[in-house]
Amino acid sequence: GSFGLGVGYFRGGGASLVDVPIIDASYAVHDRVQLGMSIPFYRSEFEGTTSRGVDDMYFSGKIVLVDPAIQDARWGIAVIPVLEVLSPGFFEDRVHVALPISAEFRASAVRVYGSTGYFSRGAVFGAGAVEWSSEQGTSLTFGLTHARPTSDEAAGLAGGRSDFSIAVGHPVNDATSVYVAFGRTLSSPDDSNKTTAAISGGISFSFSAKSNP
Repeated sequence: GSFGLGVGYFRGGGASLVDVPIIDASYAVHDRVQLGMSIPFYRSEFEGTTSRGVDDMYFSGKIVLVDPAIQDARWGIAVIPVLEVLSPGFFEDRVHVALPISAEFRASAVRVYGSTGYFSRGAVFGAGAVEWSSEQGTSLTFGLTHARPTSDEAAGLAGGRSDFSIAVGHPVNDATSVYVAFGRTLSSPDDSNKTTAAISGGISFSFSAKSNP
């Protein structure tokens, strides 16, 4: 499993927001089943008004259908259902689900990821990423995501939206790693829904259960 603490800064649509701390945790309950959660606490400023509290929370499960690590293959496939609980500032429809299927291709120092699925807010989405890792364990990841609405009520997704991200991670030791990431919206017809800057960073600790002798 793993446990992480992070911070994040978001700017867009005339508002700015700081998430601190961001609590991330995951645990493999089986070789093919993993549970995870992300709970951020925010401080936001908009038109001179400051607010704070629990930000949008995400709870996920990962079900591995094809595991390249176990089967010594280059391909991996997993289903990763996600439960989204929006912050208390949203008085209606705070709970949503996403149903993606994800694939991975491994080639020595490079891994390629892809994901597509349905979001209950009323949208379909696709995402892709390329990750490169050095011999020292430092990783560099580029990602692209795109979402298109399937209904007029898809909040924040009118007309579709594309986003870009880049992240760098580095292991401090066998159980600890640090990361920093940057992202922004590439295209969106709704100016109020554009992310002009999203910056995050943090530290992650991994652990494993002791096996019986």
